[in-house]
Amino acid sequence: MGFLQRMVNATRFEIARPEYLGRLAPSGSRPTPSLRSAVMHPGDRGAILAEYKRRSPGASLPDLPPRSLASFVEETSAAEVDGYSCLASRPEFGGAPSDVADLASRTVRPILFKDFVIDPVQIEAAARSGASAILLIARLETEGILLHSLQALAEAAHVRGLEVLLEWHERAELRRTEDVPADVYGVNVRDLETLEIHRSLARETIRAADAFRPLLGMSGIEGPEDAGRFWADGVDGILVGSALARASDPRAFLEGLRRPARGFPA
Repeated sequence: MGFLQRMVNATRFEIARPEYLGRLAPSGSRPTPSLRSAVMHPGDRGAILAEYKRRSPGASLPDLPPRSLASFVEETSAAEVDGYSCLASRPEFGGAPSDVADLASRTVRPILFKDFVIDPVQIEAAARSGASAILLIARLETEGILLHSLQALAEAAHVRGLEVLLEWHERAELRRTEDVPADVYGVNVRDLETLEIHRSLARETIRAADAFRPLLGMSGIEGPEDAGRFWADGVDGILVGSALARASDPRAFLEGLRRPARGFPA
C-alpha cells in the first residue's frame, strides 16, 4: 500500500472521531481573503506561500525543528509572503484544524487548509478554522479512492465560501479532473504514492497546464535553484514548507526564493 492510500485510510479514521470539530468555533472569526487574488497579483516578484508544518514524511529525518506559530508568522511576515499553507492532517504530519485556526488569528493573509480532503466534514473544519481555501488532490479521484467526487467537494467548498486549489502531479490528471471548479491550480513535484521527487514529470505537467491560472509550483524547494526552475517554467507562485521549517533565518531564506526582476517568462 502506497503513502497516499495509507493517508486516506488514516484520514477516514481521524475525521470520524467525535472531537474532530470540537476545538473549532461554529464559524470562522475573520473575513477570509482570496488566495486566488494573492497568487494572481503579487507583481513581477511572483507569489510565495509559506507552509507551517511539524513533520515531513518524505524526508530522511521527518521531524522538523519546532517553531511556534507566533514566531513563524513574525518571521514570514517580515519576508512579505503572499499567503500561507497550514497542515491540518494529524496522521504523519502532526497537524490539526486548530493549527489553521491559530494561524488565522495571527494574520490577515489567505490560508490554505492543507489536508487529504475526502469528506465534507473537512470542508466544515476549514470554514470554521478561518481558512481561505482547501486543497483537493486530483490523484485521489484518478486512483478511484474517493467516496465523494472532487467536483462535489469543490462545489461544497464554494457553498461554504472557500476557494479550491486543485493539485496535479501527472499531465493525464488534467483531463480526468477538467470538471472540477477550481480557483487556483498547482503542480506537485512529489509523487504522493512513493514520496519521490519527479522534476521532469512536473515540468511536463506545468507546460500542459499553462492555460490554468493562477498556477503554483509545489514541493521540492530546497533553495533558490529549485525555486528558479519553477519560475523558469512559468508558474505564478510557489509553495515552500519543509526547507523553510529547517531554515535558521526564514526571512533570508524566503527572500532568496523570489523570482528575478528580469528574465522570467511572461
